[in-house]
Amino acid sequence: MWAETTKDGKVKFREQYKDPLTGKYKKVSVTYDKNTNQTRRRAQIALESKIQSKLRHIQDGNIKKDVTLGEVIKEWEPVYKKQVLSGTYYSWSTYKKIIKDKIGFDVLINKITSKYLINLYENMLYLEDYDKGFVVQLKAKMNHIMKYAYQHDYISSLPTSNLEINWPKKRKNAEIEEKFLEDDELDKVINYFYTVRTPYSNLYASICRWQALTGMRIGEVATLQVKNVKKVNEKYYADIHGTLVYHGLKLTEQYKSPLPKTDDSYRTILIPDKAVKIYSEFAKGKKSNDFIFSTYNNRFFSIDAINHILGAAKADLKIKKIISTHTFRHTHVSKLAELGVPLYIIQKRLGHSDSEITARVYLHVTKKAQKKYDNIIESL
Repeated sequence: MWAETTKDGKVKFREQYKDPLTGKYKKVSVTYDKNTNQTRRRAQIALESKIQSKLRHIQDGNIKKDVTLGEVIKEWEPVYKKQVLSGTYYSWSTYKKIIKDKIGFDVLINKITSKYLINLYENMLYLEDYDKGFVVQLKAKMNHIMKYAYQHDYISSLPTSNLEINWPKKRKNAEIEEKFLEDDELDKVINYFYTVRTPYSNLYASICRWQALTGMRIGEVATLQVKNVKKVNEKYYADIHGTLVYHGLKLTEQYKSPLPKTDDSYRTILIPDKAVKIYSEFAKGKKSNDFIFSTYNNRFFSIDAINHILGAAKADLKIKKIISTHTFRHTHVSKLAELGVPLYIIQKRLGHSDSEITARVYLHVTKKAQKKYDNIIESL
């Protein structure tokens, strides 16, 4: 380390290091007001930190030492934010807190092993009673982080590959039946909106009915405009593109994003007659660019308000199922499965090429229908 006096009388401390990729020497510097024993010690620490930071970001195949999980997350977060929708990134804060509490940001990234992660997840599942779905998502986030660490030479191998976790065994039929509503349950839940004190009872009820009839995501319903529904050869179709960005935002801050939730989300779907009647009711008197399902002055409806009422409906109606706006999307899958619509057609209609839940609902309903026919055959 050496010191140079600047034109304004301050002291610039410099140090050099060798770039492992080019073999050339490069310099780093820090500036302080004075050249004292104290500032020299501070400068030495600061310069070493700068050098280590620059060396860490050189992918030369050599594993960087003493890199913490927190440091990797700090680098990874901006990248992840650009890769996902704002709603997905918003949910990351919950998992980030768990990672900090359960693992710690000061843990060295290369000390995180497969066994460590297996014990972490299984303790959360069996000793701390975390929901399986939550742990699955946490595992996915850690997979992203560790992959980033591997790509940037912070670890020599991926401890997240092929983790053999003993997931809880749950009655599959009971679990999947919680995802969708039967006809009588659907009617009870939708009619519940008319029993609560809100000027938007009919709007909220119609939105949920629309989801059950079309399988659209709630964010897609919120941003569907009058011009997006078209009549072709006596049939009505909805062009779906974009979704509502609402997680973590006030109602007045929410907006329509042209970015889809998945690459398959841009689609055109046939609208059944019951949905056409809903469209006709809410599109009446509106302009082409107006949102079909909106409150006063073409404003977005509150998704949180709908889910709040659905939570009350679940309790008051004593329905032991998951009830949210997404439930109506799964209910749509179950109805199409009952009608014998092929799975790949349903997946295309819903706007995703692959979904474990959709496939499980489909298989459960079709097996249930098969059992019904077996009973009829037995009675011959």
